Amino acid sequence: MTDLAHIVVGALGVLIVVAVWRDVIDTVVTTRHGQRFSAARKYFEYTWRWYAGLGKRIEDPSARERFLVPYGPVSLVGLLAVWVALLVFGWGLVWWGFQNHINGIDGLVSAIYFSGVTFLTIGYGDIVPRGDLARILAVIEGLNGILTTALVIGLLPTLFGAYTRREAKLLTLDTLEEQVTPISYLRFHVRNGDLHPLYAEFHDWDNWCADVFDSHTAYPMLLWFRSRQPGRSWTVGLGIVLEAASYVLSTIDQAGHHEAQGLYRRAVMLIDAIRGSGHVKDAQGMLGMSDEEIRAQFQRVYDTIVELGLPARPFDEAFERERLLRRDYVPVLLGMNEALLAPFEFRTHARPIPISMRMDDEPTT
Repeated sequence: MTDLAHIVVGALGVLIVVAVWRDVIDTVVTTRHGQRFSAARKYFEYTWRWYAGLGKRIEDPSARERFLVPYGPVSLVGLLAVWVALLVFGWGLVWWGFQNHINGIDGLVSAIYFSGVTFLTIGYGDIVPRGDLARILAVIEGLNGILTTALVIGLLPTLFGAYTRREAKLLTLDTLEEQVTPISYLRFHVRNGDLHPLYAEFHDWDNWCADVFDSHTAYPMLLWFRSRQPGRSWTVGLGIVLEAASYVLSTIDQAGHHEAQGLYRRAVMLIDAIRGSGHVKDAQGMLGMSDEEIRAQFQRVYDTIVELGLPARPFDEAFERERLLRRDYVPVLLGMNEALLAPFEFRTHARPIPISMRMDDEPTT
């Protein structure tokens, strides 16, 4: 190689190292995800597309969930491997360009080999840099390797802490029935026209949405961390409480509903941010339901609210308000479920209480 070729190859290696290291910093440290190319974003995009394609071939829902659950944690190991491979290759180009200052490098393979043992701080000593500049660069690469690994390992407690908080709240989404729905959620938390227990729930879920927004926008890889139990997708749980809040805002004819408004705003902010990550596309339609079916579904909601002793707006007015509210979140929420292969149900998996209880039971004296 000519001296000019050495310079070009070395410069290309420097560009690769800088670009990958910037991706590491953006992903792990600053958590600012701009519009420029990101190796991490492309890694998750392509690997999830391939892995989800395999999952779609599994017909049994339980077996499919067991297959999909490991992707989130294992993908982090894969991401570290991708970063390390790119950095070792980039540094290999640098050393190839510097081969006149390294004893033992006679081609690309030996340059990448020297880069690998230096990056991983193995240091066999069979290839040795000559001169101050080459030795300083070797130290920099070794430090680069230590910092990259340390940053990714240090990220794990943050990720699993956010994941645990998300899943712990989902465990409380229970209506004493096997399957939780927005209607059963309303029935469970509203008694004799009293909305205060429901408002307290909405307040807690508002805080949950804020926490998930902060963690999942900072670390988008949390999108693929699934619940370890089948039928407990966090996107479906979010949909249940958001639907309940929209029913309150659209149908119940009384002032206030500040807790429902707060939950609605925070939940829509969350799903809009996930849409902006580029991993989710809006779904078309509402599971293929016709306008008549949507109207019939809302009629059941409307009748439930009336049965609970709550003041209701005229049906047509409430239905139009509900359509406006759902327009903001239903397409992207369904798109999230489709992208993540989430089942459209939420099951509690809790054992039933072995004795019969009435909601108005009082302790005896």
